[in-house]
Amino acid sequence: MSDAARAMRGWSDARNAWRTGADFARWLRAHRGAVAMAAMLSFAAPAMFFSGAASVMREPTPSNLVVLGAWFSLFGLTLWGSLLGVGFALQRAAAARRHPRAAAVIGACAAAAVAEMSNGRGQILVEQGVVQSIGRMHVYAFFVATIMALLFIAHLSRSRAQEAAAARLRAAQAAQHAARLRLCCTRLQAVQARVDPQLLFDMLERVRRAYERDAARAERLLDELVRFLRAALPRLRSASTTVIGEAQLARAYAQLRALADDVDVDATIRVADDVAGARFPPGVLLPLLDDALRRQAGACAIVADRAERVCRVVITLPSPARDTTLTRVRVLLADLYGTAARVAIAPERGATRAIVEIPYESL
Repeated sequence: MSDAARAMRGWSDARNAWRTGADFARWLRAHRGAVAMAAMLSFAAPAMFFSGAASVMREPTPSNLVVLGAWFSLFGLTLWGSLLGVGFALQRAAAARRHPRAAAVIGACAAAAVAEMSNGRGQILVEQGVVQSIGRMHVYAFFVATIMALLFIAHLSRSRAQEAAAARLRAAQAAQHAARLRLCCTRLQAVQARVDPQLLFDMLERVRRAYERDAARAERLLDELVRFLRAALPRLRSASTTVIGEAQLARAYAQLRALADDVDVDATIRVADDVAGARFPPGVLLPLLDDALRRQAGACAIVADRAERVCRVVITLPSPARDTTLTRVRVLLADLYGTAARVAIAPERGATRAIVEIPYESL
């Protein structure tokens, strides 16, 4: 192998090692519960062994206890690191579907064997009469460490199963939410298809009648209808618009209705700058306004503002909307936002305020 080839291979190995180390660091951050469980299992046996050994030692000296404690601490730290490394490797093996059961047993034995490399405690235990054979001590410690490793691996397996179940649940919830949105969009389009043609045919009939009595008024009504349709038709292609767009559409409709009915309707809008471009569903303001103006003409006002993450639109109506209209609007908002949206009615002297609150979303 040439020097260039060896250099390239070394660089490739270093890069793979760096990626593995970065993946291991991310795995540790994502599995903090597993890190804590590995620490608890790793230090449980050394703590038990140390307390038991200290209680039966013949003539323990402070130095003996300090050295023995250091060796048992090293055993626990080594086992802890081994368990984390084995857990990371087993997760990769499970992702690659490479004999997870056999890998679990081999990994547990490997972690126990690595921990048993810290064998300096054996001489002190023999001198103090705690054990009679260093070999038997290592066999017993290896056996206990293997059990701890198997318990940790079982915990990891259960955690992976719970994570997979949680991921499936999140996916199902996301799919359910998407289905609800599609259903709501279908309902919105159905409402728009039902309301807008009805309004169009009604206004065209009024234009026809107006031409029979007053051609100039009929021309003004037709111009107002054209302006309204220019604002209304784009919303038929979308299930969402903006606050300012819906407010302007509602005002255009109020002016159209006033001209068609030959009544005085004062329609004003006041939309805060930070909420003007926020997402707002169609089929909310217009049905409320249409229902109220069909029953009684009068002044209308639309005020929109924002309170943190809530978009608030208050529409003042000359008469209260019918319960069927309110129910339809509430069902529409519930389909889109669940319990995060609400419609409240506040009666005032000679008018009614409809308060619509939805989560703030920029379009």
